[in-house]
Amino acid sequence: MVWDCKTNQGATLSFLGPGILEILDALPFYVLLVDKDHRILLANKATRDVLELEPDEIVGEFCPKVVHGVEEGSYPGCPLEEVVKTGHPVEHEHYDEEKGRWLKVAIYPTSAWTVSGDQIFFHMIEDITEQKLAKDTLAASEEKYRNLFEGLIEGQK
Repeated sequence: MVWDCKTNQGATLSFLGPGILEILDALPFYVLLVDKDHRILLANKATRDVLELEPDEIVGEFCPKVVHGVEEGSYPGCPLEEVVKTGHPVEHEHYDEEKGRWLKVAIYPTSAWTVSGDQIFFHMIEDITEQKLAKDTLAASEEKYRNLFEGLIEGQK
């Protein structure tokens, strides 16, 4: 079940065959289907669990409000407007200052449309804080040993 924002009613999208939600529910990070106006059409289990909301409390709602508490406009790290404007997917890393977490944010345009004729966008958000910290720690360690090695070479001259 997805939400038709123009009629404010639930509707089944024909491309969502049996089992698609079960497949998306298997992913351990946020997966949302949204329209160009940030209306949530579908939210997977990870999203529902983190937000502690039932599907009927998410579907049809304004994504920035439900996920980030933003009443109007878009969330600063959200690339949906860029994807809508260009028609090209966007992936980037974003630091969520409120939660102190690094996120990989991705939105992909799809060839699927709502019953009211709006394009559907596939939106993923993955917490990459641990990977980012490990990468930064490794880079700092490499820099430390590079400086030590260069110092040894300079000392031998």
